[in-house]
Amino acid sequence: MAVALSKRFEVSIAGDLLELAAIMKEHKPAILLIGFASHDRAFNAYHLECVHRSILSAKIGNQERSPPLSVFIILESEMHALMPGNSRLKALQSLPFCEVHVIYLPLPIERISSIIFSAVEENLDSSCAERAEIQSFTCLFADECSPIIGKSKKFRRMISQIRSYADEQRPVLIIGETGTGKELAAHSLHSWSKRKLNSFVALNCAAIPETLFESEMFGTERGAYTDACSRCGALEQADNGTLFLDEIGSLSAASQPSLLRVLETGEYRRLGSTHSHSAQFRLVSASCLNPIDLAAENRFRNDLLFRIADFVIEIPPLRERKEDIPLLARHFCTQFSKDIYDIEDGALDKLAVHDWPGNIRELQSVIARACARKTAGEIGADDIEFLTGISRLAPHKS
Repeated sequence: MAVALSKRFEVSIAGDLLELAAIMKEHKPAILLIGFASHDRAFNAYHLECVHRSILSAKIGNQERSPPLSVFIILESEMHALMPGNSRLKALQSLPFCEVHVIYLPLPIERISSIIFSAVEENLDSSCAERAEIQSFTCLFADECSPIIGKSKKFRRMISQIRSYADEQRPVLIIGETGTGKELAAHSLHSWSKRKLNSFVALNCAAIPETLFESEMFGTERGAYTDACSRCGALEQADNGTLFLDEIGSLSAASQPSLLRVLETGEYRRLGSTHSHSAQFRLVSASCLNPIDLAAENRFRNDLLFRIADFVIEIPPLRERKEDIPLLARHFCTQFSKDIYDIEDGALDKLAVHDWPGNIRELQSVIARACARKTAGEIGADDIEFLTGISRLAPHKS
């Protein structure tokens, strides 16, 4: 649906209810598309109530809007919990600035897109000669989507890469500074792929001692060493799923050939075993150090580099996507506060001029501290505090 709608609209995706609330406040969308898969009446009623609250919290009704907010609810035809007589649905329909449509499945995506386009164009001012060119923000809500948040040009380019690589079988290398969200990107590659129902197994190469790498990766057989018991390794756990190797640039020179052999042959042996096992997994690697630079310095094997980097995704640092800071900050507010604080313009200005050496992880900590200190009202500039001396970690500007 995101791909189909992006031909006519700018699309934002919310991965959960908190993110939905943040996106609604930031974007003031013209269209809200909600997909329900649960047959639990109480569960669906709760979600509709949260959607209703998010719309009111975003103060969309206070805007002079043309067209009004078009809400599309997509569900299976046998799901009676969301029939028009439902009280939560009636609450949405009663909003004067809301037009609610229910679309019942099964329908092809092209047909759903056509219904949405037609309904939205009917709400546009008929005197607008270029109404087909109007760019509306579309917020898609689905619980299986990625929790990555942003709207900047660099962010959208990154999301486009992730979606296009998701169903490929070849290895992906994710490069980005610490705190930029490399593991979230890896999770998105998995959750948007055909392997999403299978395991996502993560290993941090920087945290595994060289002597334990083969045991963690390949598993062990009983008696392989003193007190050794039989257990499977990461490769076996990730069978038919995704293996995520974080900080692969920290992998020791002694461990690199072992990984290379698995990638070349598709086979491995448990520690202490003479029997080979086949490995069917999709490899996703990440590093804050560019393995290309490491290979140029003879700190990373060239042949391993070419095995792990069929596709490369570069995660931009937060200082290069500052348009995303208000959206991220409001998201973290809803995550850390009991009363869902908003953020004053002065506080957002203070966040915007910071260099963010710790990237999104640092922003998360800053908002967490602000929420802990605030007892009521909006977060102001005085509530925003950075770690003493953190500016010394900022990258040098050329």
